[in-house]
Amino acid sequence: MSGPAALRSRPRLNPALVRRLNLARVFHALRLAGAASQGELALATGLDPATVSAVVRQLRHDGWLRATAVPTAGRTGRPPVRLTIDADAGLLVGARLEPDVVRLLATTLAGTPCGSWQGPSGDGPDAAIEVLRAGLDALLAELAVDWSHVRAVGVGVPALMAHDGRLAFGPNLGWRDVPLRARLAEHWSVPVAVDNDTKAAALAEKLFGVAREAHDFVVIAGHSGVGGALYLGGRLQRGAGGFGGEVGHVTVVPGGRPCGCGDRGCLEAYLAEQALVAQLAERGLHVAGYAGVAAAAAAGDPRALDLLDTVGGHLAKVVGDLVDLLDPEMIVLAGAMTHVVPFLLAAVERAVSGPALASVRGTCRVVSSGFGPEAVTMGGVALAMEAVLGLPAWWVDAGAGAAPTAGAGARGGW
Repeated sequence: MSGPAALRSRPRLNPALVRRLNLARVFHALRLAGAASQGELALATGLDPATVSAVVRQLRHDGWLRATAVPTAGRTGRPPVRLTIDADAGLLVGARLEPDVVRLLATTLAGTPCGSWQGPSGDGPDAAIEVLRAGLDALLAELAVDWSHVRAVGVGVPALMAHDGRLAFGPNLGWRDVPLRARLAEHWSVPVAVDNDTKAAALAEKLFGVAREAHDFVVIAGHSGVGGALYLGGRLQRGAGGFGGEVGHVTVVPGGRPCGCGDRGCLEAYLAEQALVAQLAERGLHVAGYAGVAAAAAAGDPRALDLLDTVGGHLAKVVGDLVDLLDPEMIVLAGAMTHVVPFLLAAVERAVSGPALASVRGTCRVVSSGFGPEAVTMGGVALAMEAVLGLPAWWVDAGAGAAPTAGAGARGGW
């Protein structure tokens, strides 16, 4: 097809979305640089100077940026202007919701932590939502600011989450079919984003962590359960229903230990925090949490070392299969599980460097997250940043004609 008919058949770009994409590019380039001139932002983003100027003008109008003239010795005329993200321009709030605890973290718009709060999550979604609401009020009071300072809230949840923020199934929470984002939005007038905890952690790794330069990586995170997130082709892969990447429910021991999902032998049934604690108790060693398991292993207890070697083998099987299937640049081991990662890495690295598909596996690095137990909380901050920008923060170049994600774009004018 050629001529006018071909022109009519081409997909039309969404101008509003293109503006949001450009704004996100400039914002993230400035966030990563710390400070930059408009010319440096144009070079960093590949955008033309006029587009960068328009974005900067909008961000300055909205109070997001601080501009500082930098006098230069021997230079005449107007001094160059350095731009930074204003630390007083508002707060992003990230939340981690676990079966026994709710943890909140407030940051600047650039992601610099300002304060945190935690409390027991209560029993059931109603109690957890109330704890989130009251906890955020308490955190703001501690920071001596009011709700006008909050730009967005992001919540990471250990559950299968649909695209619209509906919790489909949380086996470790005991929840099913909870419209979690909609219910939180009833309490908070700012943009609210809710997602699976490990997907949130993957966004944190891309925006703030060890995967900032990676285009293809996988996150495996351990807390109350074990979750996975696939960041491939420069974007987070959620699958048709939003449930993609659940590597914690890959079978590693057919007919093995029961898992909260109802199956047996899942990776989660061996590597989740309470699963490790229970297996050690069966061996006569009683400890508290991942930290207790790690302390026992560091002290040379043979029961802890033997168990971690066995569980490391289960994790290695999953990691090896992921590398063979997906060829990622890195596998990030994250969450509270990072307490025991040093004792798992030897088995995992053996799997990655094994003879099968050695040329492929040899290019993949297995690394530990630098966030430790805060991976999901920082993931909540990443979700909040995604929401306040009005499009996924990990969406760089793809899909310029598509619509923003659900819940995005609540703040108009961009």
